[in-house]
Amino acid sequence: MKIALIANLAGGVGRTSITHSLATAIAEYGKRALAIDCDPSASLTYLCGVENPRFSTRELFDGEQKLENIAVKSEERFSLIPGASRLLYTEFSHLKNIKTELSEFDFVLIDSPGGPSSLIAPLIELADEVIIPVDGSIHSVRGALNLLDFIRRSPKKPQVRALENRALTWDLELKANFAADFKLFDISICDDKALNEAQLSTRSVLSHSPHSQISSDFRELAYLLLEEVGAL
Repeated sequence: MKIALIANLAGGVGRTSITHSLATAIAEYGKRALAIDCDPSASLTYLCGVENPRFSTRELFDGEQKLENIAVKSEERFSLIPGASRLLYTEFSHLKNIKTELSEFDFVLIDSPGGPSSLIAPLIELADEVIIPVDGSIHSVRGALNLLDFIRRSPKKPQVRALENRALTWDLELKANFAADFKLFDISICDDKALNEAQLSTRSVLSHSPHSQISSDFRELAYLLLEEVGAL
């Protein structure tokens, strides 16, 4: 089992769509995938067709409810821990014990909030890896660098990799400087209008446009991640 945090302190870089798509792809491979919505705006929860959940990520992290009572099975066959605005009041009192509950899954993906947040540091402690989406803009690069400050202060020191997501044409000097601080996945996620169409239908792009290039990109990335943890 591996826990990957999808994070970048810049907004609009695709954290939620990556979490949703990878969870779907991992489930397509027949593996037990769990997506945890740790964004108080609960966008991932909405995209999975859940509104006003009785229990949420806050109850899980504070040990008020067992995972089995909180998890919702999505139509795309992965499990979801719904998010809610009350996540902002989480004390993370159950964080040290939560990995035992998560161990029933092959892969856990955590969607995170944008911007500096009190939620980021505890989530880094929980993660085995931080996947940072970047699109080649200075906005996304600044968000990644600001996140790196949080990671360097964490006693956990998770693996860190950057993922090119719907990337613009990079400024060559900017990319060279970025690559000095971050390891990039060899796989990148293309820009595809099918993604926006999928979100309007509250489905992942893999369900909405299964034969699109972007769906192929996500499946390739999911395969790599599962292969790395010996889950294939």
